[in-house]
Amino acid sequence: MRKNGIVVTATAVALAAGLLGAPAQAASAAPTTPAASAAVQAAPESTMEDKVRAAAALGIVAGDDLLILSDRNFVIALWRQATGAEVRASAELAFAGSDFECTQWIKTEIHEAKLRDDVQEQRDAEVARAARELKQHAAATIGIAVEPELLIQSYKDFVYALWDRATGPKVKAAALVAFGASEAEQKEFLLNGIVAAHAQDQQDKIDADKEATEAEKARLAARDAKSRAAAVLGIVATESLLVLSDDNFIREIWNRATPGTEVAAEAERALRSPAPADWKTFIDTGIYEANKRDTAIALQKKQDVDKRRLQELRTKSAAGGMHPALVVLADRALAGTPDDIDLFLRRGQFEDAALRQSFQAETVGTRLSYIRGTAGAQAVIGFGHVNPEPGDGADATWKVVPGLADINCFSLESVIKPGSYLRQLNFKVNIAPSDGSTQFQNDATWCTKPAPFAGGVSLESKSQKGRFLRQYSGQLWAANNSGAHPFDAAANFDTDRFWWVNGENPVSTAIYRRYLNDLPIRNRVGAPVAEEQIDGALRYRDYQKGRLTWSAAAGVKEMEGNILAKYKAANGLAHDFYGAPTTDELGTPDKIGRYNHFAGGGSIYWTSATGAHMIYGAIKTRWVALKSETSYLGYPTTDLIDVPGGRCVNFQHGSISWNSTTGKVLDVKVACSKA
Repeated sequence: MRKNGIVVTATAVALAAGLLGAPAQAASAAPTTPAASAAVQAAPESTMEDKVRAAAALGIVAGDDLLILSDRNFVIALWRQATGAEVRASAELAFAGSDFECTQWIKTEIHEAKLRDDVQEQRDAEVARAARELKQHAAATIGIAVEPELLIQSYKDFVYALWDRATGPKVKAAALVAFGASEAEQKEFLLNGIVAAHAQDQQDKIDADKEATEAEKARLAARDAKSRAAAVLGIVATESLLVLSDDNFIREIWNRATPGTEVAAEAERALRSPAPADWKTFIDTGIYEANKRDTAIALQKKQDVDKRRLQELRTKSAAGGMHPALVVLADRALAGTPDDIDLFLRRGQFEDAALRQSFQAETVGTRLSYIRGTAGAQAVIGFGHVNPEPGDGADATWKVVPGLADINCFSLESVIKPGSYLRQLNFKVNIAPSDGSTQFQNDATWCTKPAPFAGGVSLESKSQKGRFLRQYSGQLWAANNSGAHPFDAAANFDTDRFWWVNGENPVSTAIYRRYLNDLPIRNRVGAPVAEEQIDGALRYRDYQKGRLTWSAAAGVKEMEGNILAKYKAANGLAHDFYGAPTTDELGTPDKIGRYNHFAGGGSIYWTSATGAHMIYGAIKTRWVALKSETSYLGYPTTDLIDVPGGRCVNFQHGSISWNSTTGKVLDVKVACSKA
């Protein structure tokens, strides 16, 4: 496409490079002037190591001149030197996006784009080309040719550049509105709004010429119509193009239009007509309607490609097992609008919500414990904070990123110390800050391998092939089952190297820990039937056949069956003489009865012959002194009952009474009766 040369202002050059905002005079002008186009930039998130790796992907040795650049300016610097279509296109899309997108391009996208270039796979090139052509069309509409670096600015910044260069008042006013609008509205302005505004500016100028004849006005209007039509193809119309007859002008458009497009087809149809009115219709409206159809086709194609990309990403993430949160968010985007899918591909897949995971152990005794630790120390397996904290804390959460040494594998970056990774060194797994070396990158890269059980992952060390991330004696190792070291023990090897991948800040309550790690208890209480409940300083959870209750003093204890029913009926959790259990439900020495003791001093005893009954206070003290159920009294057959002068409990072979006036306790071989 031919372009007219123009004088490029210093402001335009600075804006194109992404280094400056609006000029000072614009920033301080009246409200009709856009605000500064470049927002205050957040501190770059990429590290020096990220930039070194990004440059190295293109065979560039990054010097200080590159490393000191902001993420945004670093992207444009590599774009200038890149030759691969996908690297250049992905850089353009990142640069036209947010600072976050620039950072992610440096961290991951450049490496994936380089791989696509290596295998000649195109993904971003078509999208980037369409974005450039839309901006070029808008600029050509008002008769300006723009330098390549301005074409890769964000839509907002490009609208500002058009506002800055436009002379027509209608175009400037429309650009001002678009500048403060959404990205979708900015695209609409570049496609159609600027055409309508420029046409009105041109018509206003023609109408204002009082000396021009009607014929002259018609001639000027026809020239302007051709100028706008040429701009659909991004052509800044030259005099030689504007003086062509309508049919020859259309022929020139047909020659320059991309074959197979609606614009090319519509131009050909117009040329086949002998009627001048059909030529004029094409120039005035037909080319725009055809271009709208081309835009709709391209948009649908992009939406189809985006959906396929997201489905592939979702499938890959689900198969890899390392990003369950990303799978959930991908499903949510797929169920949404095309804009939701586009936003997820550009930003969502790289945000913390998609990448932060925890790694839960499976070995019995450590279930519901997680990989955790602080930078500079050996990674450990830990249950986390003292129950009932809501989770294990940030030190049990890892940002799962593409492998430092292999983007098809993974590195686990510390959330509490960004730039520090889970790294094996002499088989011991530490949390260490990257030193940028190839050795570190290999040591901090873990590749998924078929897991010994369904639903989780096993991670093989990139630098120690055949050795897996294993928990052993509360610590993490790169281990095998050779027996060469204690942590290489064959026993429990497959279970120790198996990891459940869960969400960030995982909940790890003592009740759930005991349930997962204590198989006999799990069999006794059955499956959970309710969520864990909090009652003051206590916590409890109900199951099919029982309840687990936690207290700080006694830990997690179990109740079930008739004893639990009696406890619930008496509101035992709030009872002064009961409260939290201090024992599991246990069998009595004579193997006849069962019981639980409680924090308030009370107990509940049960036998099949007597049922479940509560006993506490001075009466319980006397019964215990008599050797409880082994005494002559046997098991209680009633709860405490009111009797004249006090209270009494009946047993199988007698009773114990308490006098409320004297405090005396008396056991006898006869039953007591109610008052």
